[in-house]
Amino acid sequence: MNKNIILILIIICYLFPIIFVYKNYNSNKSLSNIISNDNNKNFFLFFMFLMGIMVILYEFERNDLYSQILISILLIGLYSLIYINETYTIHYFFAFIVFLAILIFMFRHCYLTNYDVLLSLSLLLALILLLLTLIVENRFFIYQLMYILNFAFFYLYLHFTQ
Repeated sequence: MNKNIILILIIICYLFPIIFVYKNYNSNKSLSNIISNDNNKNFFLFFMFLMGIMVILYEFERNDLYSQILISILLIGLYSLIYINETYTIHYFFAFIVFLAILIFMFRHCYLTNYDVLLSLSLLLALILLLLTLIVENRFFIYQLMYILNFAFFYLYLHFTQ
């Protein structure tokens, strides 16, 4: 299957959860509060499952074993975050795994692209946002969301550089 078509399908599957989060962020302190809510989790699991299939197909097309492994770890972490309520400690373990998988993926591709300027700036922004997520409590939600959107930008930009 063509990588461009797969990427369009990934974006479509990604848009529905983003729109849902946008419409429901006012009354929630974190993304986890929205996605792992019992009333919402099936919606998120459905679209993330579809997106996961497309991302794995996309990564097979890219033919990069390490990216496939990192993306698989990321997807397992995301599914776990959705499925496990944030009141359980293990939820935060999976959050750590997701953030770490994203960072390693970004570091790896910065290296592989000889530290492309935009990819490197995106990686720097990810590090800053992760740090802010950990130390600034009253803006937790916005930093999480910006971190994820930054990764989406990174992934899209990577598509167009290869």
